[in-house]
Amino acid sequence: MPRKILVVEDEPSLRFVLSKVIARNGYEAEMADCVAKAKELLGENEYFAHFLDIRLPDGDGVDLLSWIRKRGIPAASVVMTAEATMKNAVRAVKKGAFEYLVKPFDLKEVDRVIERLEQRRVLSEASGMRSGACEAEPARWEIVGRCPAMQKLYKKIGKAAGSEFTVLITGESGTGKELVARNLHKFSERKDGPFVPFNCAATPRDLIESELFGHVKGAFTGADSQRKGFIEEAEGGTFFMDEIGETTPGMQAKLLRLLEEGTITPVGSRKPIKTSVRFIAATNRNLKEMVKQNEFREDLFHRLNVIPIKIPPLRDRDGDMELLATYFVQKYGRGRKISNAALRELAGRRWPGNVRQLENAIKRAIVMSSDDEPLLPSHFPKTDEDAPAGIEGWVGRSLRAGGENIYSRVVGKVEAELIRQAIEKCGGNKVKAAKMLGINRNTLSRKLKP
Repeated sequence: MPRKILVVEDEPSLRFVLSKVIARNGYEAEMADCVAKAKELLGENEYFAHFLDIRLPDGDGVDLLSWIRKRGIPAASVVMTAEATMKNAVRAVKKGAFEYLVKPFDLKEVDRVIERLEQRRVLSEASGMRSGACEAEPARWEIVGRCPAMQKLYKKIGKAAGSEFTVLITGESGTGKELVARNLHKFSERKDGPFVPFNCAATPRDLIESELFGHVKGAFTGADSQRKGFIEEAEGGTFFMDEIGETTPGMQAKLLRLLEEGTITPVGSRKPIKTSVRFIAATNRNLKEMVKQNEFREDLFHRLNVIPIKIPPLRDRDGDMELLATYFVQKYGRGRKISNAALRELAGRRWPGNVRQLENAIKRAIVMSSDDEPLLPSHFPKTDEDAPAGIEGWVGRSLRAGGENIYSRVVGKVEAELIRQAIEKCGGNKVKAAKMLGINRNTLSRKLKP
């Protein structure tokens, strides 16, 4: 096995540091500061792995990765970048990157990557390599974020996009589930086909079947002609079903047949139609809990949950709030700016509606302020929703509301939330939750009673 690792990086200080980390892991580092030099070395030597920067003086590290793959060079590649965008992450993963590191990264992360490379060896990674063109996605559907949680999300999108398996996207309202679905489509082999979204919550339940599967002429009163459903409109592309948790048991049975047999039957017809669509579903509800409550079919849940993707809420995206606020100001403000004071103000708010709520707040501030001034804290009036999160927020809102028994109200609310999160963290196991909280199981059961 080769004991050399190739580092393609134009920054001398990073080349030096990486050489030291590689050496302490028992490998010899060879350096290239551009694509041309890297290709020269790759033509002359074999390497255990490659560390490739994306931005290089004479080219692109991801394009170099594609060049490496097309020539069947048997070594895993790690992509490095200072631009932590979804596009870069997905491009890297789609082209076969073993790992994707965002600068500045902890050098211990390099140790861990090398350890993983040693554990898996080259052959296991080579079997999963993919290549192919990856067109630039429209800015309209861009996902913005560079925190660790979003970097993990980008990697999942890149890996899931290359398959035909069903994806179940979960996350709170406003986190961007349709954005993730659209990017799964854009980076898939079906990207030239249609992307057809459908929101179950926005459609009356008695119309969902006809909307999805279509109907034949005379199927019901008002059906004056035959009409294709949304699923058939997605033929050759991707069908995205949002808020799937709102469907009825009868509709769930029909969706199960679609996923198992790849067929649909229009309303009023007995003749099934074969379809070829990539099925992606999303929900902000807990489908596992709905299965336990007999509100959602267990067999359908398992059919949907082949590739689960969970989107982090805005409160768990450290540093991304300021990045998103600046992005939305640039997107909607036509040259407007946002002050640092306003960014600090927004960073201290709760945003229960997540990215969508922040986006709407920026739009409102732009409209309600003068074109010749930057956005200030005063352009973002506070509501109870914006009060600080956590215990401080509950106490503050309760005191402002006034009345009697404030102590009982605040303590009760904190206790209820603490118990809820403990049970959720323990996967619904109340015995483990009681142990975590340090209370008796019977005490926990009593507190859970209405």
